[in-house]
Amino acid sequence: MQLLPMVKKIDLYDGYFKIDSGVGIQVMSDSSEDRETARLLSQKISTQLLCQVELTQSKSTSGRVIRIDSGKHSVSERYSITCSPECILINGDSSRASFYAAQTLLQIVHQYKNEIPFFEIEDQPDFAHRGFYHDITRGKVPTLDTLKLLVDKCAHYKINQLQLYVEHSFAFRSVPELWIEKDPITSNEILELDAYCKKRYVDLVPSMATFGHLYELLRVKRLEHLNELDVRGSEKKYDLWDRMAHYTINPLDNGSLPLITSMIDEYLPLFSSKYFNICCDETFDLGKGKNAAYASEYGNGRLYIDFLNKIIAHVQSHGKTAMFWGDIVVHHPELIQEIPKDTIYLNWGYSADVTEDTTATFAKAGVPLYVCPGVSGWSRFANDITAATHNIRKMVAFARKHNALGILNTDWGDCGHVNFLSNSFHGLILGASLSWNCTSYESDVKYDAAVSSLEWNDFTGTIMSRIRELGSLCNFYHFGNIYGWVNGLQCLWNKEEKVKELDFNILLDNIQQAHAIRRDIGRYTQCTNDTVSVSYQEMVWSCDAVRWTLELLFYKKCREYNQPYNTIPDASALIKDAVELTNRFKTLWRMRNKESEIKNVTEVFRQVVEKIAMLENAVQCV
Repeated sequence: MQLLPMVKKIDLYDGYFKIDSGVGIQVMSDSSEDRETARLLSQKISTQLLCQVELTQSKSTSGRVIRIDSGKHSVSERYSITCSPECILINGDSSRASFYAAQTLLQIVHQYKNEIPFFEIEDQPDFAHRGFYHDITRGKVPTLDTLKLLVDKCAHYKINQLQLYVEHSFAFRSVPELWIEKDPITSNEILELDAYCKKRYVDLVPSMATFGHLYELLRVKRLEHLNELDVRGSEKKYDLWDRMAHYTINPLDNGSLPLITSMIDEYLPLFSSKYFNICCDETFDLGKGKNAAYASEYGNGRLYIDFLNKIIAHVQSHGKTAMFWGDIVVHHPELIQEIPKDTIYLNWGYSADVTEDTTATFAKAGVPLYVCPGVSGWSRFANDITAATHNIRKMVAFARKHNALGILNTDWGDCGHVNFLSNSFHGLILGASLSWNCTSYESDVKYDAAVSSLEWNDFTGTIMSRIRELGSLCNFYHFGNIYGWVNGLQCLWNKEEKVKELDFNILLDNIQQAHAIRRDIGRYTQCTNDTVSVSYQEMVWSCDAVRWTLELLFYKKCREYNQPYNTIPDASALIKDAVELTNRFKTLWRMRNKESEIKNVTEVFRQVVEKIAMLENAVQCV
């Protein structure tokens, strides 16, 4: 039996319980939450099995039923399920626990249809806080329906916290210039989403940039003077690298704190969560501009901590607990004691070879801690699943060793957010599975097979192993590198020296492999479920985009870097594919997202077409 997360204990027995229209769903408590779980269970089972399994008002112990019986415990997520000849009994310590039991039962129904084997399950999580972090600011602003889909996905895999990253993508009334023409999420959408989350036991935690990563805010003409660097952001050309690497607010300007706190005052009350993530990460420019003299005398750590504490104090004045990314303060452990004691540290690290050093530093300081891995999809046409798998496994192990409060698995949208949502499901589910049951799924083969079956309806269990291969074919060169190439940037995104070093034969092999994976994935696209069909289309596009990128690298080696080979890719075919990829990308983007910043991505494809044409023209002129 495949389950995600894998339960802590399961015993299987001979015989089966048959689910048909004669089976009812019975709620033994008076809990409205249990009735909501029963309603969702009825809806899902009826849809899966094409038969009506309805709620019954009777509390009789006779007849074939699925029975939900919850205790009064408000926090515990421990549950059991027993499947016997006359009854499938869900028994949860709390209504929340019964909801999670129902998700487990739905996965069993998915595999066994209407003949459920007799079993006994006992289960509870290893971490109380199991989160997913999704970027809605660097390109894609999802529709409300897409956000609800993401909530359902989280809830089904027993994730109980969702954070949505915002810089400028909320409709702040106080700064309308910040989000105009960017299709932000609105206050009404947040209120509706928050209510939707609560019914599914997902804590919707607000997350907002308040220190670093304030590119759009500090390009507003009337606010650009608040930049740590002495630049006129409103007059500079729009630059996706600049957006990632600069634009830290000046903490010593008297206008900075009132601006940030006014934005917090507008955003925070929309959420019922007791937490607020103030971010404060990657303050790259701090002490390198207007405050260079201050930093030289007192240190960057002091400059950072003092402003951080002011923001934390403001969040606390709302009765909320602050969270923040720990990448800056970890380098100033002597100052940790100055930060309010209940503040939660978010320790992130995304590489496959991540070490436990930073986790150990925070653990030694005795602070409340989440450990934050990542799904390795940002700026990529296909997630680097192998890297993500290594990273998530290691970070969860560090969290367990050092008694972290929880896991917050991240999904960023660097460089225009080309990475499609469905490509992150593999990492989302792995984070969910390991934060519930740390010692489960040590085998990638078994995990990939389980995800293929339970998430993608591929009962051969192979689709995720193929997508894992896809993510490894071009894992060093991604959309940000293409952006750097067409814009002539000299920064971390410039990977042209690596392109020159690539072996032609390896490139050719990878191109053929991408073609083969594309053929295999194409076999699964005929699906009756519209939601799953969109996800398949996203994966097919990713296959084509990876193959095109590899062919582009081959072409660049031949034409731009004059490295000889007996055949050269056809420039007209590359251009044609770029146009076709762009058109399909726009269609897929609009299926799940607002228009938002789609132009930032399509403009890069246009620049690639232009660059190829220029290279061809140069050859013809020789």
